[in-house]
Amino acid sequence: MTRDALIQWIDDHTDEMIRDFQALLRAESVRSEERLPSAPFGKGVRDALDVTLSMGERFGLNSRDFDGYACDMTLGDGAEMVASLSHIDVVPAGNDWTYPPFGAEIHDGYIYARGATDNKGATLASIYALRALKELGALLKRRVRLIIGCDEESRWECMQYYLQKEPERPVWGVSPDAGWPFIYGEKGIANLYLTKEVEPSDGVRVLWARGGERHNMVPDRAEALVNLALQPPYASEGVEWVSDPAGWRAVAKGKSSHGSYPEGGINAVTRLLEALEPLNLPDNEQWLHTVLEWSRSLDGAALGIAHSDEQSGALVSNLGVFEYDGARVQCVFNIRYPVTWSLDALQERLQPTLERTGFQLSDVRHTPPLYIPPDTPFLQAILQVYREETGDYESQPTTMGGGTYARTMPNLVAIGAAFEGDGEAHQANERISIESLKKLVRCYARIFERLANL
Repeated sequence: MTRDALIQWIDDHTDEMIRDFQALLRAESVRSEERLPSAPFGKGVRDALDVTLSMGERFGLNSRDFDGYACDMTLGDGAEMVASLSHIDVVPAGNDWTYPPFGAEIHDGYIYARGATDNKGATLASIYALRALKELGALLKRRVRLIIGCDEESRWECMQYYLQKEPERPVWGVSPDAGWPFIYGEKGIANLYLTKEVEPSDGVRVLWARGGERHNMVPDRAEALVNLALQPPYASEGVEWVSDPAGWRAVAKGKSSHGSYPEGGINAVTRLLEALEPLNLPDNEQWLHTVLEWSRSLDGAALGIAHSDEQSGALVSNLGVFEYDGARVQCVFNIRYPVTWSLDALQERLQPTLERTGFQLSDVRHTPPLYIPPDTPFLQAILQVYREETGDYESQPTTMGGGTYARTMPNLVAIGAAFEGDGEAHQANERISIESLKKLVRCYARIFERLANL
């Protein structure tokens, strides 16, 4: 397969590709707890899966549906295979969009929608890359398999199910869900559920408070109800006080960002607690001051878990979900810890903080870190293709705090899902340019071909 032939093929199929991409983006594939037949994550995710499978069938790829948890598509018949792992579920849309988050509208060469960069764009481009290899008659020593999950943004139940049903593993592969040229290390991810029982007090108090939809997002909205007779006589940035039959309700607005990059957002829960703090609530609501301190500490120092290493840098802490019902407070901290550290070491550091504050660690959901030496031959092959296709000889492979499906099988690394100028994942106005989509198809097709023949 020549590079010129691939470029021409992509140009010839761009209009069709855009139509398929818009259909995929318009499926509101946010996980629902309503489990339906062949739709374990709800109707919206099933709709996205049906769009995905229809492409595989139209393009003559060997496609399989794993009971609504995942699907795969395979090209070739070699004894070994290489793989690409992506996903079609998305985080909730959030607020403050300029264009409808599931409208897939095109403006100035960009397609706007939740999931445009994370991760439907990469999934669509991977499918078209596999189709290009097939229709251009690329010679493949190994099979190329796309594995597409439906629950990456929540609990990874999709990959757990897929790995139980499909025992074959690739010799190596990629997960196009991160940055370029490739990511050779991913920090460990621990979702820490910290809870405390609270004895309700008399007088002025917080009746309830909540903020955040997903642990891996910076909350962009939070609110609380306080049984105040009068509106507080002070202003707090990003917070509005609204009259309520039970008192006054504080509504805080922030800015969403990916949980691995909380400094890129503004945590609405932090703003909410800052607005509540001057009320001088009773001593038995001391939890408020504690949680506020923790939420401000993006390196985990306030929790007592700050740590760093040379390979991947410092720990990152994001208060992603917060809830108080008048009797119990719960915080979910999304922690990204260095690749050379461990969950046991983190919990040991956390324990004195829990004992001092009276909070309990009620649950931990954990994904271990990933690290593959960057000079590994198949990684150098990816780097070479990236350099050839983009002309970028300056960017270097790196590590990150985000987590991808690369962790699910040996010899996988994450690669880019977008390019400069495309919108940030998990934020409002997520977008990808049509030119970026075409470039992704070109890069993925060349990477698949190179890894299949390495």
